[in-house]
Amino acid sequence: MRISPQTQVVKITGVRLAYVDWGDNGPPLLMLHGDLRTGRSWDGVARDLYESFHVVSLDARGHGDSDWTPRGYRFDDRVEDLKEFCDALGLSGIIGVGHSTGGVVMTLAADKYPELFTHLVLLEPMVVVDQRFQEMVAKRADIDRTTWESRDEVYGYLRRHQAAGRWRDDVIQDVVAHEAYEREDGLFDMKWSGHAFNWADRDGDFVDLKPVFQHLGEDLGIPILSIRSSDHKSRVPEQHAVQDGVPGMHKLTIENADHNMYMERPDAVAQAVADFVEGRVLPESL
Repeated sequence: MRISPQTQVVKITGVRLAYVDWGDNGPPLLMLHGDLRTGRSWDGVARDLYESFHVVSLDARGHGDSDWTPRGYRFDDRVEDLKEFCDALGLSGIIGVGHSTGGVVMTLAADKYPELFTHLVLLEPMVVVDQRFQEMVAKRADIDRTTWESRDEVYGYLRRHQAAGRWRDDVIQDVVAHEAYEREDGLFDMKWSGHAFNWADRDGDFVDLKPVFQHLGEDLGIPILSIRSSDHKSRVPEQHAVQDGVPGMHKLTIENADHNMYMERPDAVAQAVADFVEGRVLPESL
């Protein structure tokens, strides 16, 4: 049976955070998206995992149905959002799953609050966030937004899009249903705020995850699964760099997929997560 969970909201310090709870059927598994997405982008993965885990997917601040605050997007802010969210829901012993920027936040949260986590699954996080990267993404704050006249038009656009066209069709339908919204002017837009890319929060907010991974593996003993895509060539060198020599770090490639692999092949990502957490032998690729 295909379930359709409803979005819920919890209030933490200064912000309301929206999330989807797929039911308490096992150990808590918290999923965090990257920039420009929402927690509903994980629906395809969640449908394959919710019968064995307590799956929760969060809308990060400035995304989805969480508050679109003007500030609060530095990595330290996002880590505290995640910690307060977990405290509010009483989550501990968490399997943390994060994609892209969400993977960075999940890693930093596990490093600061290791008592919350049992495992980390990281899908192509940025290993190094530097000035060049922050300047690049900050441009999103002021870009002209793409809009559509109907949800059908949104679907057609995504179906034809070079990157989004690779997403599994049910995932595209999830995005159209839950990540697109009708504005007051009647046009349809996507649920992310330009505030999330404001330069005041991006300026000087740099991260190098290499020593963090080493600390998580050597000192804290948190098992890490690093998942990368076969087709996102720009990330391969840095992914290899963090995998070598880190105790407890496992690696797996999702074949025939690009950076948004969890939207292109959610079944493979779900299988990798389940196999890793349940201690089964992991293949080199799926």
